[in-house]
This record gives sequence, structure tokens and C-alpha cells, in this order.
Amino acid sequence: AYIEWFEPFTSAPNRHHGLYKLLRSLCGGEKVASIVPLANIVRSVHLMPNFGAVVPREWTSDTVLDHCNTFWLNSYIDRYTFSLFK
Repeated sequence: AYIEWFEPFTSAPNRHHGLYKLLRSLCGGEKVASIVPLANIVRSVHLMPNFGAVVPREWTSDTVLDHCNTFWLNSYIDRYTFSLFK
């Protein structure tokens, strides 16, 4: 599987909404990515783009991962994820 990496998030979530902020891992301005065996993947996560007060017009569901470098980890997506982060 092709994996794009993120920096480790802080130990405490955002005090307003309880989500963890993730910053894309970059090296020389380029995304850090790897090919990882499927057997090494435990689970996926749900990321929400951090777009600020207004969503940029050029962002679509097809391009947001290319344009956005900061995301929120949705720890409320299911009971298991919620229990991992609470």
C-alpha cells in the first residue's frame, strides 16, 4: 500500500473540539511516502482537512489530499477509534 506520512500529533487534542491535529510530513517540500506491506497495516483513520474559515474553491473531494497539508483526526468516527484516543 502507498502511505503518505504525517508528523506525530501532540498528546492532547484541541481544547475546542477534542480532535488531534496532523501535519503532513515533508522533506524538502515534498511529501514523505512509503510502500508498506498490507500485513503491516492495522487500520485506517478518518482525516478531515483543516481548511480554516473558508474552503478554497480549488479543493474537491478528488484533490483535497493534494492541496491540504493539515488535517484533523476524527476520533469520533466509531467506538473503537474513540476508545483509542480517549
